[in-house]
Formats: sequence, C-alpha cells, structure tokens
Amino acid sequence: MARLKLAPGAIKRALALSEWLYGLFLHAYPATFRRTYGSRMAHVFRDSCRDALQQHGWASLIPFWLKTLSDLVHNACLERWHLLKEGTRSMASTPNFPLRLWVSLTATVIAFAVSLLASINLYLIEDSSHLTQTAYAASPLLRFSYDGIYLSALAAGVGICAILGYAFVRREGLVVVGLIMVTLLIAFGGFGGLLVHHSATFLVLFAIFLALTLISLLCGRAVAIRAGRFLGQRSAAVLGACASVGSVLLVNVVALVLHTLSLNPVSHALYMQGQIGGTHLNFSLIAMSVALFTLIACTVSLGRALRFPSSQSSD
Repeated sequence: MARLKLAPGAIKRALALSEWLYGLFLHAYPATFRRTYGSRMAHVFRDSCRDALQQHGWASLIPFWLKTLSDLVHNACLERWHLLKEGTRSMASTPNFPLRLWVSLTATVIAFAVSLLASINLYLIEDSSHLTQTAYAASPLLRFSYDGIYLSALAAGVGICAILGYAFVRREGLVVVGLIMVTLLIAFGGFGGLLVHHSATFLVLFAIFLALTLISLLCGRAVAIRAGRFLGQRSAAVLGACASVGSVLLVNVVALVLHTLSLNPVSHALYMQGQIGGTHLNFSLIAMSVALFTLIACTVSLGRALRFPSSQSSD
C-alpha cells in the first residue's frame, strides 16, 4: 500500500497543533527547568515531529506521541522529585524553621494519619453491617456524628495538601488554585456519587464540607499572620497550614467521641462489631483514644511553636 503524502498545508497545521499541545505538556516540568531547557526541548520536538510527518504521514503521529508522552512523564516526575528533595533540604537548613516547628509538623501529620485510620475503621465497620440503619434510626446523633467524622477527615486532607503546597511551591497564587482544585476533587471523589440519585443530600454535604474547609483554612491564615511576625513567610504559611489541619481534626475527634459514646459501649451490638477477637479490647474505642491523644499532642506542639520567640528570648 502506498504511503499517503501530506500536503505542505496539512503538515503545517498538524505541526502547529502538536507544538501547542507539547507546550502545554511542558508545564509538567518545574518552572526553573522550563526556563532553562524549555525552548530547546520545544525546538527538538518541532524538528522531530516535522520529520515524522514528512516521512510517514498522519499514522506516524500515534507512535511519535506515545514515545514523547512516556518520556515526558518519566522525566517530569524525576525533575519534580529532585525539586521536592531540594525543597526539603532548604526547609531543614533555613534558620526560620527550627526544631519546634518540625515537631509541630510531625505531630500534625501523625494526628491526621491516626484520625484518618479511625475514620476508615468506623466506615468499614458500619457501612457493611446490617445493624447500622437500625442504630441510626434509633439515634439521629449517630447519623450526624458519622457524617461529621467523614467530612472533617476529607477537609483535613485538604489541609495536608496545603502543608505540602506551602512547603514546596513558592508562589502563593499557585497554592490557592491548587487547593481549590483539590477541594473539588476530594468532594466529588468522596461523596460525588450522591449527585445522581440524591442531589439534595450531596448539596448539604458539600456545603458542610466547604464550610469546614474554609473555616479551617481561615484559622490557619490567622495563625500564619501571627507567626509571620517572627518567622519567614514560607515557614509561617506551613505552620498556619498545620493549624488548619489541627482545627478540623478537632471537629473530627469530637464527632468521633460523640459517635463512639452514643453507641453505648457496654451493650450496643453495632459497637461490638469492633471487638478484637479473644480480648476485651475494642478497636473503635482504642482508635478514638489514640486520635484524642495525638490531637492533644498536636495542639500542644502548635502552641509551643507560636510561643517560640518568648521562650527564645528567655534562654
């Protein structure tokens, strides 16, 4: 079969479209990498794409783009990883991010992980149990506290993304845009399935989730402004994001305690679903206790970080 030769005008249009798409994909690389190598990479891509079109026609674009995208994803991930490591080293070496702030950051991440595990444990126990609907019908507080646990865990996830964003992205505007996108993704991924058959329920849950997220981020912003008096802007923003996570984890733990106690631990059959076989221990009660303890540790560490200047001056 003879190979179809493309007219010069068709080659020009296909090349222009391919260049435009490649320019968009180059944004997967860090900005500093693009400034150094972006124009050179675009020039090599243009020449290679033109040669492929002239020699093999339209059919060559599919394997050409597959190879280009595979290389781009691999190399962009490597560059992002290098940037992440450099950002971590720069945070560790900066004098405005001392040990007490690292302790706050660590305590916040641990508190989030524990609360997330406690929330997942509750979901696994109650979502699959035939006793759940009966228990919720008998006590509306169980239903409301369950939703509070779930939504606050999702909102805390947005706060964790804020910590990562402020730690490794220098432009605050990009962090804000990224957080808006993450908030929408978490909302639709977390309970977007309700939109089809239970749209009113989805809107209520979305409003509560959005309120929790906004209030926590505003609390974090207030902490960042206060911390900015004695910390650098980047360090203060990270500390504020930690406070955002801590504030919404407070809602999570309060809802978790109310939910666990409302199950009447002595006799409630649904509560007994969390019993650890062969022991008198209950995983739900253990998870609640550990989540409460880690939240207290997180709150204390954040308070000590905010009092750092006075303690430094007294040393």
